[in-house]
Amino acid sequence: MATIELKGVGKRFAHVDVIKDVSLSIADGEFCVLVGPSGSGKSTLLRTIAGLEEATSGQLFIGGRDVTREPPKSRDIAMVFQSYALYPQMTVRENMGFGLKLMKRPAEEIRRRVDEVARMLSLEPLMERRPAALSGGQRQRVAMGRAMVREPAAFLFDEPLSNLDAALRSAVRQEIRALHARLRTTSVYVTHDQVEAMTMGDTIVVLRDGRVEQSGSPTELYDRPANRFVAGFIGSPAMNFCALPGELGTALDVTRLQLGVRPEHLQLGHVPDAAVAFDCRVESIEFMGAQSQLNLQSAAGPLVVNVPDRPALSSGSTVSVSALRRHLHFFDAQSGLRQEAV
Repeated sequence: MATIELKGVGKRFAHVDVIKDVSLSIADGEFCVLVGPSGSGKSTLLRTIAGLEEATSGQLFIGGRDVTREPPKSRDIAMVFQSYALYPQMTVRENMGFGLKLMKRPAEEIRRRVDEVARMLSLEPLMERRPAALSGGQRQRVAMGRAMVREPAAFLFDEPLSNLDAALRSAVRQEIRALHARLRTTSVYVTHDQVEAMTMGDTIVVLRDGRVEQSGSPTELYDRPANRFVAGFIGSPAMNFCALPGELGTALDVTRLQLGVRPEHLQLGHVPDAAVAFDCRVESIEFMGAQSQLNLQSAAGPLVVNVPDRPALSSGSTVSVSALRRHLHFFDAQSGLRQEAV
């Protein structure tokens, strides 16, 4: 296990800066998730940590050792790819042990470590099969097993679940977290799925245009987003943004702020002690089982509201929604930075 530290790391392709002055510390045993929209630089940053891309500027340390100019094989990391990258002509056993074979480890050690990891991942019945005979979830477990047998200082995951269906993604996600709880190996995990990030990460790093917008625990990013971008990216459905209602703006004595409130924090009707209320028209209702999503139109703009069960409403109905002061977020209308309204 090892710490991972980036100091002012940048990466340029031709004349384009893809990673811009990223400084980041990942603690020993931490599960860190890099998240952001397509083109934010998250996979490039992971590949730079792995040594598959060389940093244009800055320094990178793994376990306190400067590995900025070291090749991947010298960094003591193992990477799990989106595409699995299994050798089709090899059996599961041969795939899992191939890295150790290249390292010229004794055959008995390879067998022991492969068998141990196979038990952890429930792969024993599959050991003599080839990748073509495996399901997507089984291939992903083999790819993880191949990384695990090396007992690296750190695991790097590059969107490993994106090729799986929703139900399987959820199951494998739980397996990865359970394995991390058991092994406590430092892990860096890339995803574009903010729900995946929220449910897996000890720490989440939100990237945009090659820069870190905010890093912290899932609850920190959810409760106190640093800016409007993070507020809109973390949470599903996304946070509502609108102009301050006149009475609230007057009470706060501000005009430069924009209001943010999450769909799950808006309630139907006028809640006692509510800080803000909107009169709305129901545009549509999406039933999702245990809850429903209301798509509303108000004088302040469109609003999304999550409510339990099935409200007695229909398209065209009028309804009031309100929120308590502790659930309100305020952002500078120009810079987008979080503001503490008083």
